[in-house]
Amino acid sequence: MHVTSSRRIGLIFGKFYPLHCGHIYMIEKASSEVDELHIMLGCEMDRDLKLFEQSHMPKQPQVENRLHWLQETFHHRSSIYIHVLDETGIKPYPNGWLDWSNRVKSILMQKGIIPNIIFTSELNDVELHQHYFNCAVKLVDQNRDYINISATQIRKAPYQHWQYIAKAAQPFFVKKICIIDNKRDRHLAKQFANIYNTTFIDSCAHDYFNYENEVYFLSQQDFIEFALLYAQRLNQAAQQANRYLFTDLNFARLQTNFERKFGYQHALITELNNYYNFDMTIDIQQLMKTEQKTDFFSSCMKIINEHL
Repeated sequence: MHVTSSRRIGLIFGKFYPLHCGHIYMIEKASSEVDELHIMLGCEMDRDLKLFEQSHMPKQPQVENRLHWLQETFHHRSSIYIHVLDETGIKPYPNGWLDWSNRVKSILMQKGIIPNIIFTSELNDVELHQHYFNCAVKLVDQNRDYINISATQIRKAPYQHWQYIAKAAQPFFVKKICIIDNKRDRHLAKQFANIYNTTFIDSCAHDYFNYENEVYFLSQQDFIEFALLYAQRLNQAAQQANRYLFTDLNFARLQTNFERKFGYQHALITELNNYYNFDMTIDIQQLMKTEQKTDFFSSCMKIINEHL
């Protein structure tokens, strides 16, 4: 990368845990004022785990997730560059500025980057950035007048602040809810998707399995193709989902049907079951055994509300 003194080279630091509209505003504002903008994604295993444990996020974002969110959000911006800053072994903020800045400078030197302006929203960091990097520092939306949100707020209540989570990050946090229905209540998952104004995936399982779990004429290859297609549909639906995603099949149920027909569990379906970990499964057949009710709509409504 060729750098000359006439070029404006900007620098932004953040954990992006998770990436949100406030981050995006600062990055876009900064990028409009420089020729190149370099984003430093800070990560430190113990600190990040502690932040997660103190949060109400359903699962912990890893470095590769946060990097993907940034790359996906700014993939169309040729002047924005993203770098991972491993902060392992450095005293946590606000301490350790000397070691931290030296770590940053090492990355900048390796990549031939000479920044002449740093953008931040933290007033307390201005003098320290100036001291350790010897360049200009500009505050952006210090009081959050434009985007009134913080990553701390989102971590504490991600679904209450859903509209502020970056579009690229939202699928990571979508809760997957499976309602395995019976013949009489076969539309429950669709009904709850309507109630929660979100996405429903019709697995079409009723075309292959009846309500007594008898499997129609499917080969092993049919099962695998069905499983892979269903995984693809889950991914696509999560891109559009509003906080939650409803469906009528999970991979554990699919594995049960496969084992019933062929006498063993298929490794690929097990792998898919582990990867697509559903946040909630309601099996109406099981509910019938424990509750003397016929109004399973109300029963499901209560279970879902308690969980969400």
